[in-house]
Amino acid sequence: MVCPACRGPLDAELTCRSCGIAGARFGNQLRFAGFADEELRTDPLNRLKEVAKRRFGRLYPTAINVLSPVLTTRFIKPFLRSFDLDRELVADLGSGTHRRDPRILCVDGASYDEVDIVTDLSSLPIADDTLSGAISIAVLEHVTDLQAHLTEYRRVLRPGGRLLCYVPFIVPFHASPSDYQRYTRVGLAEQFHGYEVLSVKVGAGPTSGMLWVLQEWLAMLLSFGSARLYRILVPLTWVLSPLKLLDLLLARHPAAEVIASGFVIEVRKP
Repeated sequence: MVCPACRGPLDAELTCRSCGIAGARFGNQLRFAGFADEELRTDPLNRLKEVAKRRFGRLYPTAINVLSPVLTTRFIKPFLRSFDLDRELVADLGSGTHRRDPRILCVDGASYDEVDIVTDLSSLPIADDTLSGAISIAVLEHVTDLQAHLTEYRRVLRPGGRLLCYVPFIVPFHASPSDYQRYTRVGLAEQFHGYEVLSVKVGAGPTSGMLWVLQEWLAMLLSFGSARLYRILVPLTWVLSPLKLLDLLLARHPAAEVIASGFVIEVRKP
Protein backbone atom coordinates (compact mmCIF):
# COMPACT_ATOMS: atom_id res chain seq x y z
CA MET A 1 0.00 0.00 0.00
CA VAL A 2 1.02 3.59 -0.66
CA CYS A 3 -0.26 7.09 0.00
CA PRO A 4 -3.26 7.76 -2.29
CA ALA A 5 -2.04 11.33 -2.87
CA CYS A 6 1.74 11.23 -3.42
CA ARG A 7 2.38 7.46 -3.65
CA GLY A 8 4.81 7.69 -0.74
CA PRO A 9 5.19 4.87 1.80
CA LEU A 10 2.77 4.48 4.72
CA ASP A 11 3.85 3.70 8.26
CA ALA A 12 2.12 1.23 10.59
CA GLU A 13 -0.44 3.90 11.51
CA LEU A 14 -1.32 4.43 7.82
CA THR A 15 0.29 7.87 7.79
CA CYS A 16 2.29 9.00 4.75
CA ARG A 17 5.90 9.76 5.61
CA SER A 18 6.13 12.24 2.74
CA CYS A 19 2.98 14.40 2.76
CA GLY A 20 1.40 13.52 6.09
CA ILE A 21 -1.95 12.27 4.76
CA ALA A 22 -3.33 9.66 7.14
CA GLY A 23 -5.75 6.80 6.82
CA ALA A 24 -7.61 5.12 9.66
CA ARG A 25 -8.28 1.54 10.67
CA PHE A 26 -11.76 0.41 11.75
CA GLY A 27 -11.53 -3.27 12.56
CA ASN A 28 -10.39 -4.93 9.33
CA GLN A 29 -11.42 -1.94 7.21
CA LEU A 30 -8.96 0.74 6.09
CA ARG A 31 -10.37 4.21 5.34
CA PHE A 32 -8.61 6.95 3.40
CA ALA A 33 -11.38 9.00 1.79
CA GLY A 34 -14.62 8.16 -0.01
CA PHE A 35 -18.12 9.56 -0.07
CA ALA A 36 -19.47 11.83 2.63
CA ASP A 37 -22.84 10.70 4.02
CA GLU A 38 -24.58 13.73 2.56
CA GLU A 39 -23.37 12.79 -0.95
CA LEU A 40 -25.01 9.38 -0.67
CA ARG A 41 -28.30 10.85 0.52
CA THR A 42 -28.81 13.78 -1.88
CA ASP A 43 -30.92 11.87 -4.42
CA PRO A 44 -34.21 10.56 -2.90
CA LEU A 45 -34.06 7.14 -4.58
CA ASN A 46 -30.38 6.68 -3.80
CA ARG A 47 -31.18 7.57 -0.19
CA LEU A 48 -33.59 4.63 -0.08
CA LYS A 49 -30.97 2.39 -1.70
CA GLU A 50 -28.43 3.39 0.95
CA VAL A 51 -30.86 2.46 3.73
CA ALA A 52 -31.44 -0.93 2.08
CA LYS A 53 -27.70 -1.52 1.56
CA ARG A 54 -26.90 -0.76 5.20
CA ARG A 55 -29.79 -2.85 6.52
CA PHE A 56 -29.46 -5.92 4.29
CA GLY A 57 -25.68 -5.91 3.67
CA ARG A 58 -24.53 -8.82 1.54
CA LEU A 59 -28.17 -9.84 0.93
CA TYR A 60 -28.75 -6.59 -0.98
CA PRO A 61 -27.13 -7.79 -4.25
CA THR A 62 -29.30 -10.93 -4.19
CA ALA A 63 -32.43 -8.85 -3.70
CA ILE A 64 -31.45 -6.57 -6.57
CA ASN A 65 -30.79 -9.55 -8.85
CA VAL A 66 -34.34 -10.75 -8.17
CA LEU A 67 -36.20 -7.43 -8.28
CA SER A 68 -34.17 -5.56 -10.88
CA PRO A 69 -35.39 -5.37 -14.49
CA VAL A 70 -31.84 -6.09 -15.69
CA LEU A 71 -30.61 -9.61 -16.42
CA THR A 72 -26.85 -9.61 -16.92
CA THR A 73 -25.01 -12.30 -18.81
CA ARG A 74 -22.53 -14.52 -16.96
CA PHE A 75 -19.22 -12.69 -17.20
CA ILE A 76 -17.91 -12.05 -13.67
CA LYS A 77 -17.39 -15.62 -12.46
CA PRO A 78 -15.63 -16.80 -15.64
CA PHE A 79 -13.30 -13.79 -15.41
CA LEU A 80 -12.47 -14.49 -11.77
CA ARG A 81 -11.91 -18.17 -12.49
CA SER A 82 -9.17 -17.19 -14.93
CA PHE A 83 -6.99 -16.16 -11.94
CA ASP A 84 -5.36 -18.19 -9.19
CA LEU A 85 -6.88 -16.20 -6.35
CA ASP A 86 -4.65 -17.95 -3.81
CA ARG A 87 -1.57 -16.46 -5.50
CA GLU A 88 -2.79 -13.47 -7.53
CA LEU A 89 -4.33 -10.29 -6.11
CA VAL A 90 -7.61 -9.28 -7.76
CA ALA A 91 -9.66 -6.24 -6.69
CA ASP A 92 -13.33 -5.33 -7.01
CA LEU A 93 -13.20 -1.57 -7.60
CA GLY A 94 -16.57 -0.22 -6.53
CA SER A 95 -17.60 -3.41 -4.78
CA GLY A 96 -20.55 -1.98 -2.83
CA THR A 97 -22.03 -4.65 -0.57
CA HIS A 98 -20.69 -7.49 -2.74
CA ARG A 99 -18.16 -10.02 -1.50
CA ARG A 100 -17.78 -12.17 -4.62
CA ASP A 101 -14.95 -14.23 -3.12
CA PRO A 102 -13.22 -13.99 0.29
CA ARG A 103 -9.85 -13.73 -1.49
CA ILE A 104 -10.79 -10.62 -3.49
CA LEU A 105 -9.81 -7.14 -2.32
CA CYS A 106 -13.02 -5.07 -2.02
CA VAL A 107 -12.59 -1.33 -2.60
CA ASP A 108 -15.36 1.27 -2.52
CA GLY A 109 -16.10 4.91 -1.78
CA ALA A 110 -18.62 3.92 0.91
CA SER A 111 -17.86 2.10 4.17
CA TYR A 112 -20.11 -0.94 3.75
CA ASP A 113 -19.30 -3.91 5.96
CA GLU A 114 -17.89 -5.97 3.07
CA VAL A 115 -15.43 -3.25 1.96
CA ASP A 116 -11.73 -3.70 2.78
CA ILE A 117 -10.48 -0.27 1.66
CA VAL A 118 -12.63 2.87 1.61
CA THR A 119 -11.16 5.40 -0.78
CA ASP A 120 -11.69 7.56 -3.85
CA LEU A 121 -11.39 5.13 -6.77
CA SER A 122 -9.37 7.66 -8.74
CA SER A 123 -6.73 7.81 -5.95
CA LEU A 124 -6.08 4.26 -4.81
CA PRO A 125 -3.74 3.55 -1.86
CA ILE A 126 -2.29 0.65 -3.86
CA ALA A 127 1.26 0.52 -5.21
CA ASP A 128 2.08 0.50 -8.91
CA ASP A 129 1.95 -2.85 -10.76
CA THR A 130 0.26 -4.68 -7.87
CA LEU A 131 -2.98 -6.22 -9.16
CA SER A 132 -3.19 -9.22 -11.46
CA GLY A 133 -6.79 -8.33 -12.21
CA ALA A 134 -9.66 -6.01 -11.37
CA ILE A 135 -13.38 -5.71 -11.98
CA SER A 136 -15.50 -2.58 -12.12
CA ILE A 137 -19.21 -3.36 -12.33
CA ALA A 138 -21.71 -0.55 -12.99
CA VAL A 139 -19.32 2.07 -11.62
CA LEU A 140 -17.96 4.17 -14.50
CA GLU A 141 -21.31 5.80 -15.33
CA HIS A 142 -21.21 7.35 -11.85
CA VAL A 143 -17.84 9.14 -12.18
CA THR A 144 -17.25 12.58 -13.66
CA ASP A 145 -13.60 11.93 -14.55
CA LEU A 146 -13.61 8.66 -16.49
CA GLN A 147 -10.05 8.94 -17.77
CA ALA A 148 -8.68 9.65 -14.28
CA HIS A 149 -10.22 6.39 -13.08
CA LEU A 150 -9.04 4.34 -16.05
CA THR A 151 -5.53 5.77 -15.73
CA GLU A 152 -5.49 4.90 -12.03
CA TYR A 153 -6.71 1.37 -12.68
CA ARG A 154 -3.93 0.93 -15.26
CA ARG A 155 -1.35 2.18 -12.78
CA VAL A 156 -2.18 -0.44 -10.15
CA LEU A 157 -2.44 -3.32 -12.63
CA ARG A 158 0.73 -5.31 -13.19
CA PRO A 159 1.96 -5.62 -16.81
CA GLY A 160 -0.35 -8.14 -18.46
CA GLY A 161 -2.99 -7.55 -15.77
CA ARG A 162 -6.60 -7.56 -16.95
CA LEU A 163 -9.57 -5.34 -16.16
CA LEU A 164 -13.26 -6.22 -16.64
CA CYS A 165 -15.83 -3.40 -16.68
CA TYR A 166 -19.61 -3.43 -17.05
CA VAL A 167 -21.27 -0.17 -18.09
CA PRO A 168 -24.85 0.75 -19.08
CA PHE A 169 -26.21 1.83 -22.45
CA ILE A 170 -30.04 1.84 -22.37
CA VAL A 171 -31.02 2.50 -18.76
CA PRO A 172 -32.78 5.36 -16.92
CA PHE A 173 -31.01 7.81 -14.64
CA HIS A 174 -29.94 6.11 -11.40
CA ALA A 175 -27.90 8.03 -8.86
CA SER A 176 -25.10 6.34 -6.92
CA PRO A 177 -24.49 8.97 -5.64
CA SER A 178 -25.07 10.59 -9.06
CA ASP A 179 -25.17 9.48 -12.70
CA TYR A 180 -23.30 11.05 -15.62
CA GLN A 181 -22.95 9.01 -18.83
CA ARG A 182 -23.88 6.07 -21.05
CA TYR A 183 -21.75 4.07 -23.50
CA THR A 184 -22.31 2.52 -26.90
CA ARG A 185 -20.33 -0.57 -27.85
CA VAL A 186 -17.94 1.25 -30.18
CA GLY A 187 -17.73 4.34 -27.98
CA LEU A 188 -16.78 2.25 -24.97
CA ALA A 189 -13.81 0.64 -26.73
CA GLU A 190 -12.47 4.10 -27.62
CA GLN A 191 -12.21 5.16 -23.96
CA PHE A 192 -9.55 2.70 -22.81
CA HIS A 193 -6.42 4.56 -23.85
CA GLY A 194 -3.22 2.72 -22.98
CA TYR A 195 -4.96 -0.66 -22.73
CA GLU A 196 -5.25 -3.55 -25.17
CA VAL A 197 -8.96 -4.19 -25.78
CA LEU A 198 -9.59 -7.94 -25.66
CA SER A 199 -13.38 -7.99 -26.09
CA VAL A 200 -16.55 -5.88 -25.94
CA LYS A 201 -19.78 -7.84 -25.56
CA VAL A 202 -23.43 -7.34 -24.63
CA GLY A 203 -23.56 -7.57 -20.85
CA ALA A 204 -27.33 -7.12 -20.45
CA GLY A 205 -29.76 -7.55 -23.31
CA PRO A 206 -32.44 -5.47 -25.04
CA THR A 207 -35.33 -6.70 -22.91
CA SER A 208 -33.56 -5.36 -19.82
CA GLY A 209 -33.11 -1.98 -21.51
CA MET A 210 -36.75 -1.80 -22.60
CA LEU A 211 -38.13 -3.06 -19.30
CA TRP A 212 -36.36 -0.59 -17.02
CA VAL A 213 -37.46 2.32 -19.22
CA LEU A 214 -41.02 0.94 -19.32
CA GLN A 215 -41.18 0.67 -15.53
CA GLU A 216 -40.10 4.30 -15.12
CA TRP A 217 -42.55 5.39 -17.85
CA LEU A 218 -45.48 3.62 -16.21
CA ALA A 219 -44.65 5.14 -12.81
CA MET A 220 -44.54 8.62 -14.39
CA LEU A 221 -47.75 8.10 -16.36
CA LEU A 222 -49.75 6.84 -13.38
CA SER A 223 -48.39 9.37 -10.88
CA PHE A 224 -50.15 12.30 -12.61
CA GLY A 225 -47.28 14.68 -11.93
CA SER A 226 -46.83 13.79 -8.25
CA ALA A 227 -43.21 13.11 -7.29
CA ARG A 228 -44.31 11.37 -4.09
CA LEU A 229 -46.73 9.05 -5.92
CA TYR A 230 -44.06 8.36 -8.56
CA ARG A 231 -41.63 7.16 -5.86
CA ILE A 232 -44.36 4.89 -4.46
CA LEU A 233 -45.23 3.45 -7.87
CA VAL A 234 -41.70 2.64 -9.04
CA PRO A 235 -41.29 -0.38 -6.70
CA LEU A 236 -44.75 -1.62 -7.71
CA THR A 237 -43.67 -1.79 -11.35
CA TRP A 238 -41.04 -4.36 -10.36
CA VAL A 239 -43.80 -6.96 -10.78
CA LEU A 240 -42.84 -6.81 -14.48
CA SER A 241 -39.20 -7.67 -13.83
CA PRO A 242 -39.53 -11.43 -14.59
CA LEU A 243 -39.93 -10.41 -18.25
CA LYS A 244 -36.16 -9.88 -18.23
CA LEU A 245 -35.78 -13.64 -18.67
CA LEU A 246 -36.50 -13.06 -22.36
CA ASP A 247 -32.93 -11.83 -22.53
CA LEU A 248 -31.76 -15.41 -22.15
CA LEU A 249 -32.55 -15.47 -25.88
CA LEU A 250 -32.46 -11.85 -27.03
CA ALA A 251 -29.05 -11.01 -25.51
CA ARG A 252 -27.60 -13.41 -28.11
CA HIS A 253 -29.41 -11.77 -31.04
CA PRO A 254 -27.00 -10.37 -33.69
CA ALA A 255 -28.64 -6.96 -33.32
CA ALA A 256 -28.77 -6.97 -29.50
CA GLU A 257 -26.17 -4.19 -29.23
CA VAL A 258 -28.57 -1.71 -30.86
CA ILE A 259 -30.67 -1.40 -27.66
CA ALA A 260 -28.66 -3.46 -25.17
CA SER A 261 -29.05 -2.47 -21.56
CA GLY A 262 -25.28 -2.61 -21.04
CA PHE A 263 -21.89 -3.78 -22.28
CA VAL A 264 -18.97 -5.59 -20.72
CA ILE A 265 -15.42 -4.88 -21.83
CA GLU A 266 -12.24 -6.80 -21.01
CA VAL A 267 -8.91 -5.05 -21.46
CA ARG A 268 -5.28 -5.78 -20.65
CA LYS A 269 -2.40 -3.58 -19.53
CA PRO A 270 0.47 -4.01 -22.00
